[in-house]
Amino acid sequence: MSALESAAVAPVRLPLGRLLVVMGGVYTIQSTVGAVMFQGVPATLRDSGLPLDMIGLVSLFMLPWTVKFLWSPMVERWRLAVDGRRRSRQIIVSGQLVMALVLAALAWITPEGGFLWLLVGLAAIAVVASTVDIASDGYMIEHLEQRQRGWGNVVQVGGGYAGIMIGTGLFLVLVGWYGWSTAMFTMAVAALLLTVPCLLTREPPGDAERQARHRPSLAFALRRPAIRWGLVAVVLCQTGLRLIQSMTGPFMIDNGIAPAQLGFLTGTLGTLLCLSCVVLVGLPIRRWGARPTLFTLLGLQVAIYTLFCLAALAPLSAELLSALFLAKAVIIAASFVALYTVAMDWTSPRQAGIDFTLFQCADALVSVVAGLGSGLIAQHLGYGVCFALASGGALLCLLLLPAVFRRIHRSMEYDG
Repeated sequence: MSALESAAVAPVRLPLGRLLVVMGGVYTIQSTVGAVMFQGVPATLRDSGLPLDMIGLVSLFMLPWTVKFLWSPMVERWRLAVDGRRRSRQIIVSGQLVMALVLAALAWITPEGGFLWLLVGLAAIAVVASTVDIASDGYMIEHLEQRQRGWGNVVQVGGGYAGIMIGTGLFLVLVGWYGWSTAMFTMAVAALLLTVPCLLTREPPGDAERQARHRPSLAFALRRPAIRWGLVAVVLCQTGLRLIQSMTGPFMIDNGIAPAQLGFLTGTLGTLLCLSCVVLVGLPIRRWGARPTLFTLLGLQVAIYTLFCLAALAPLSAELLSALFLAKAVIIAASFVALYTVAMDWTSPRQAGIDFTLFQCADALVSVVAGLGSGLIAQHLGYGVCFALASGGALLCLLLLPAVFRRIHRSMEYDG
């Protein structure tokens, strides 16, 4: 679609406030089930005495988020019916109800005695949640004007941190106080309650003519230079971030920070600070734009990662190290908002769900590869080398990203 044609189309959109409430609930559920799956359940299983090799099987459930682009065209084709109907709401609500039912069913088993059924339930949640995520992203992007997309990503990332508080913090507290069944059933109830705004919101129709003449596909996405260069941009932006993200926790422990203190920094104080930052970063994005904000945050990433590298060579006090850890967490949270606000602009209005899913899958793949690589590097070469590579990755991104953005901008001027 040409720029002139895009401007001529006036899609029917939900009011911004209503949309943010709906998507706040959706993304909080997404993060809640992810936190339960990848943090709450492993901790509970270990406390129950299960061996680490069995607990490690839970990490396989990250796979659907890495490869969900494979079935994103089927989801997008059904979501955008050729008669102009949008079915995003049907996919989201039905998927979230399925997740709530599975969580409630898991409340009736014991982690030790029903381990196989637990794996089956978690696998079902992973597939359903990753599929709902495709429809959710497409739904949000098509209802946001370009100048509003910063607030959309505030809700997306903010919902992520809110879900971590529910799915990790609240879940583990409930397990400790009342047991597995109560904790899991509470997660199911939370999923139902957070679905209510979407359930009560009618989805307006789309552009019937445009939906009828376009068949969403991966081929269409990958033919567009904006998507190909956008994938390069995501990899550049996320490599340094993902290299350092998984190693700062072990680094803190190895430098004398007690697990309880680290839990406070990550699960309580850190989460509240990140939530506050996620809300506040919407202001500079709205005032100056997402790209200048992203470049500023990349510069701060270089500085923070370099300080971690220096801390690995010359240990800091617990207070300074904790402050550095919190600063890193806040900058990373803000960077997610800025990057994905920019990435929304690269998506096509004809298949936003597929395009945005490709960017997320690229990020997930970087997370897996960099996470594994950072462990090997830190183990064999030391934390200092790992953090130095992270800083170098952020610096390389800062240097190369302007040229990548210019290519994307030129390609979108003639995008068909």
